[in-house]
Amino acid sequence: MNSTVLLTGAAHGIGRATAIALARKGYPLGLVDRDAGPLQELATSLRESGAKVATAVLDVSDAPALATAVADIETALGPIEVLLACAGVGSLTIAPRLETSVLRQTLEVNVVGVALSIEAVLPGMIARGRGHLIGIASMAGYRGFPWMISYSASKAALIAYLEALRPGLAKRGVTITTVCPGFVRTRMCDHIPYQRPVKMIEPETAARHLVRAVERRPRNCVFPFDMKIGLAILKYMPDFAFDRLMRYVGPRALHVDF
Repeated sequence: MNSTVLLTGAAHGIGRATAIALARKGYPLGLVDRDAGPLQELATSLRESGAKVATAVLDVSDAPALATAVADIETALGPIEVLLACAGVGSLTIAPRLETSVLRQTLEVNVVGVALSIEAVLPGMIARGRGHLIGIASMAGYRGFPWMISYSASKAALIAYLEALRPGLAKRGVTITTVCPGFVRTRMCDHIPYQRPVKMIEPETAARHLVRAVERRPRNCVFPFDMKIGLAILKYMPDFAFDRLMRYVGPRALHVDF
């Protein structure tokens, strides 16, 4: 029998596509999102196709609601053995408008929300001696993009958080996968005012990679292939070269100035 998966941010984008892909493979699904209408629509559709689904409408920054949801989902479906933390936010933030309120909200969802989701499922995983945590990071977490200042900061924090958790949890039977997707056609990417069309993959393509990550439990999951190359270049690019690249590419990439 397939492991029960708790999937946050399930109602839209990558989360929704991944929920559908996992349901087709027979995984029992605990689906969480703060957007009640689309979440219930998805759950109804999946149940009609024969999937085992339980849902909870909540914000991942709400620790008590998460704890209650995990208890309810485990009662309905059995122990949660995989957490797929897809819930996230991102928006255009550029200097000199620092918009610290946006930074605070972004960190609250993208970092604290993932940490609270982990905290909610971790005691059970440790007690059973097995579990798998999957967090959705970004290329922007390795190098700060000047048009997504808050988002870049949140994903950098998430990458470091997951990396720091890994050794202590590995000896307790819990593995961690850090996912770094390329540009995915979601509401967030659609709202960035790029001057030219940006090559994006569809959420369904991202979902196939995430299903593979659930099944194979790699340390890192980077896709598509050209993203792996681009990420390697950015990670090891000298600082002066990256700074020059961002000063040159940034203003030419967007319809806004910074």
